[in-house]
Amino acid sequence: MNNITKLKLIYFFKSLFFFSPILTLFYFSRGLDTFQVVALEAILIIAVLFSEVPTGIIADKIGRKLSLSLLILLYIIGNIWTIFAFSYFEFIIIEIIFGIGIAFGSGAVEALVYDTLKFEKKEKLMSKIWGSINSYSLIASVIAVIIGGYIARSHEPKTFVILLWLFTFGAIISFIISLFIKEKKHQKEIKEVSPLILFKESTAHILKNKSLRKIIYLSLFTLPFTHVIMFLFQPYFLDAGVPNAIWGVAMAGGTLLGALLMKYAYKIEEKIGMKKTIFLTTIFPGLLYLAMSFIIGPVMSFIWYILLMGISNLRNPLFSQYQNDHIESHNRATVLSVISMIVSFYLAIMRLVLGKIANENLILSFIVMGGIIVLGAIFFRIDERHIKVSV
Repeated sequence: MNNITKLKLIYFFKSLFFFSPILTLFYFSRGLDTFQVVALEAILIIAVLFSEVPTGIIADKIGRKLSLSLLILLYIIGNIWTIFAFSYFEFIIIEIIFGIGIAFGSGAVEALVYDTLKFEKKEKLMSKIWGSINSYSLIASVIAVIIGGYIARSHEPKTFVILLWLFTFGAIISFIISLFIKEKKHQKEIKEVSPLILFKESTAHILKNKSLRKIIYLSLFTLPFTHVIMFLFQPYFLDAGVPNAIWGVAMAGGTLLGALLMKYAYKIEEKIGMKKTIFLTTIFPGLLYLAMSFIIGPVMSFIWYILLMGISNLRNPLFSQYQNDHIESHNRATVLSVISMIVSFYLAIMRLVLGKIANENLILSFIVMGGIIVLGAIFFRIDERHIKVSV
């Protein structure tokens, strides 16, 4: 079994998010309000922000395999603590643990995949392979949210705990598989380079590369706020009158659509061209947020949500290919972590802002998200000139 197959299995088992349809309700059952729930996501992002560069350097200097295993291990620890947590302070600490875990995986896994392909001289297949790996994650989510939505259909707090345990068991399987990953040598005298120099070189690479910066700008300002909507869709569905029993179906539908789009993103790009694909991919989530704001009801809200979650995933393999083609192997994880740090800073601010807005007016938060994405897609458009042969 090669690395790519192992990573597909890892992504499958670590993405059995049985609790997704009821996560906000779980927090409500533990005494949190809407702002506190969304603020937890901001705390998560702040933790990622401060952990990105150190964990990226660890991945480049020590190993991406270690980073992957630590990502899953911290997920397991944080999830078990969540089951037994009742105070807001505990949830804050748990989010910090999750944030450090996410930081360990943010650049390392992508770097591991790209360098595995580069070793085989197949790096131009990155968008295809990365989309395929992530589609396994989304397929797992489809299965999990249908099961989770059914188990917790009564919205009894004890059923929420069952779903958290089910996710934990899947994560443990994922952790065991991660121990069997084989890492290709990627060091270019990297062990002799200090972490500070590695960070400075990575930052300088981004500052000097205009095309990479343009790709980052577009990616940043068209982020579809999927982690925000994960918490807001539940009160939104309550207001729209979407029946409780089909919340999991909505998540499954959106996730399944996302899995298909991610898996075949490279084919869509081949069919209609890079410029049109990336423009449509980035602007559509913004238009769907606006549709969710102005056309509300049990049927249309259900449909808008499925389309939003599906189309939001299409961008991931495309941006992964575009960014990695501009980055060298020896400090790939660090450069990707610096990029992720920039994204984390932006999201930390936006999640607090959106959480405050949502606490006062849920629909207004959807309008704000949609407006930002549409403007970002228009003002930061990229084309073939910003893509280059991999280094």
